[in-house]
Amino acid sequence: MGHIRFESDDENMEGAQERQPSTSAPSGPPGALKLPVCYGSARVDFNFNDPCYVFRALPNPSGNLVAASVSNHTIKLYQPAGPQLSLVGELRGHTGTITDISFCSTCQPSAVISSSTDGTVVVWDVRTLQPIQRYEVRGQEVFCHSSLEHVLAAGVTGEVLFWDRRSGKPLAKLDDTHAEDVTQVRFHGSGRILSGSTDGLIAVHDVSKSFNDDDVFQAAININNSVEEFGLYGADAGRLWVRTGTESVHLWEWLRATNEEVAGGDMQFADFATARDTASQACAASAAASIVPQVDYLVGCHYDNPTNQLFLVAGHNDGPVALVPILEQQGPQGNMTAAAMACPVMALSGGHSSIVRSLHCLGGGTSGPLCVTGGEDALVCMWTLDPGLANAAAASAAAATGSGGGDPASGPGRSQRRMSPGPDRQHAGEKLGGKARRPSPY
Repeated sequence: MGHIRFESDDENMEGAQERQPSTSAPSGPPGALKLPVCYGSARVDFNFNDPCYVFRALPNPSGNLVAASVSNHTIKLYQPAGPQLSLVGELRGHTGTITDISFCSTCQPSAVISSSTDGTVVVWDVRTLQPIQRYEVRGQEVFCHSSLEHVLAAGVTGEVLFWDRRSGKPLAKLDDTHAEDVTQVRFHGSGRILSGSTDGLIAVHDVSKSFNDDDVFQAAININNSVEEFGLYGADAGRLWVRTGTESVHLWEWLRATNEEVAGGDMQFADFATARDTASQACAASAAASIVPQVDYLVGCHYDNPTNQLFLVAGHNDGPVALVPILEQQGPQGNMTAAAMACPVMALSGGHSSIVRSLHCLGGGTSGPLCVTGGEDALVCMWTLDPGLANAAAASAAAATGSGGGDPASGPGRSQRRMSPGPDRQHAGEKLGGKARRPSPY
């Protein structure tokens, strides 16, 4: 039988005060700042009669295809080719907002999965641009999905639903944990599934052998805030970052929370209640201060596996984005005990002119593409630290300018924007406290 981890219950435990995390911004001198170049971009709203913007831009595992979910209920497919990002297809069929997209595992590299508020989860073949499987939830909006081998899971209001992709038939549902919208589900390689909800809970179930609610429940972590997004990270994917509806950030050792015999997991080891302010302080103390003068919103987190480093991705309303390291402290028993933000090590500028909704990395070195971003300026941008790609982009921009096809003031990362013009939008009507607020994709 599983157990429940409530932060309020653990605060009275002996020694809990000593385990409270440090969340202050660094006071030391900033380190070297990397400045990737936007070497290729494409607009998703090249038709003025079809205004839209990007929810998520996601590269496939091999990095040769980018899928972008767009606010007009379509998924656009792009192929990176040198200093260009070429549109190669569109996936059309959803009638509601696309809430989540993912590429299938390496055993099915040509498949993309999408979920939508129209109550469906669709598996697409990117070669034919047609749906190959469709799962429908009548009378419900689908907020998220995840897949592991032949099992597909989706989050709806109060439930997590499962299907067998081999037969296309329902497998089971988990309906005893959440009381509100399930905004995120993620499979772990062990067969466990984590689900987060606007009710403030993240539940852990082990469905590797059974779907019986009484047998599979392992833990429920109380965030005390609406769960907007979470991700698994660490060498064993045993740690958890959470971004809430109020843009606080929390770190947990969820895998330890499922095992009462090991230390850790009984409480969050980092609580950044004012994560935007803390990230702003980190940027102000670094060489990124002039690029990201303040943090207006959080994009999410990125985990770099080779260096075992978690980054908070923080953005400015005018387009720049900073990657802020979160430095974790390990205790004598191997469990994490604290974390703090450090000065940004990377800043992306010169590609977007509005809020960035999505950042996903393809590699971590100085060779080839680095990451892909999508934003409310209707752009999908590719970034690199590779001088060869950067120089090729600069040469392409110079050639376009020389032929009268571009704006001489535009940088190398903006050459594709000139090729497919469209209106820039800031969604100025959506304001909160004088700052632009991102509309929810739900």
